Amino acid sequence: MSPIRLAAGEYTVDVDPLGARIASVAHAPSGTEYLLTTPWGAEDWSGTYQFTGSNEEWHRRYAGGWHTLVPHAGDARTLDRVAHPFHGEAAWRRWRVAGAVADSCELEAVLRTAPLTVRRRVRATGTGVLVRQTVVNHSGHEAAFTWVEHPAFGPALIGPGTTVDIGGDRVDAHFPAAGESHSAFQEVRAKGRGSVAIANADKGTAAVLTWDPEVFPFLFVWQEHRATTGFPWWGLADTIGLEPACRPYESDGGPLGPLTLAPGASLTAEFELTCTTNA
Repeated sequence: MSPIRLAAGEYTVDVDPLGARIASVAHAPSGTEYLLTTPWGAEDWSGTYQFTGSNEEWHRRYAGGWHTLVPHAGDARTLDRVAHPFHGEAAWRRWRVAGAVADSCELEAVLRTAPLTVRRRVRATGTGVLVRQTVVNHSGHEAAFTWVEHPAFGPALIGPGTTVDIGGDRVDAHFPAAGESHSAFQEVRAKGRGSVAIANADKGTAAVLTWDPEVFPFLFVWQEHRATTGFPWWGLADTIGLEPACRPYESDGGPLGPLTLAPGASLTAEFELTCTTNA
């Protein structure tokens, strides 16, 4: 199924029903793409043999873009005899399209690894994209879960002069020069600081991501700048992920996550990406 194309003002947004992934946020007049797009992202994987582990399969197929990770994030784990794949069921599922108009669409998935229904509304704006997602407990028992948003930004925002700031405080991130490589991962405390800005003065591009830091008190900063020279990316991935998260990356081995919903209860959160370009 082809991505759903949304548009508002000078920006277009593509939404892939597979994982409800935002595949593109682009400034149409200049062709500036803000999200990572991998060279193999549009390949047809039907009929392809599956790797044994979901960790390896995720990275082999990784298309870039902006995923939502519910009800689990991080390495695959089994809890109460339920196997949760790498980065959670929602990112692997093909979501049902509940509706679409020129500037927005709504998708829904009824999860099977947790008693949760997830509804995701994506709206193109005159400056980027607004995401409003609701998680509903459709069972008669309390449900615990993890929620992480996983936008990965592309080369338009990346270069030796790129800076990243959270709540006005500089994040210690390194961006290598052309021909060099670098990889890193860090957790940044985001409580009270629900805004992260990335800017590349050399290219005249910038983006600001905002969210509710009370629900998502961590920001994962994942960097992969041509450092994985072998499988699965062969030196072709150049990205930084700026990921609002409800918990630290490493699971403590306890419940599926720190967020809990009573029977029939729901949790809604919004995330907005505002983009600028001098092009």
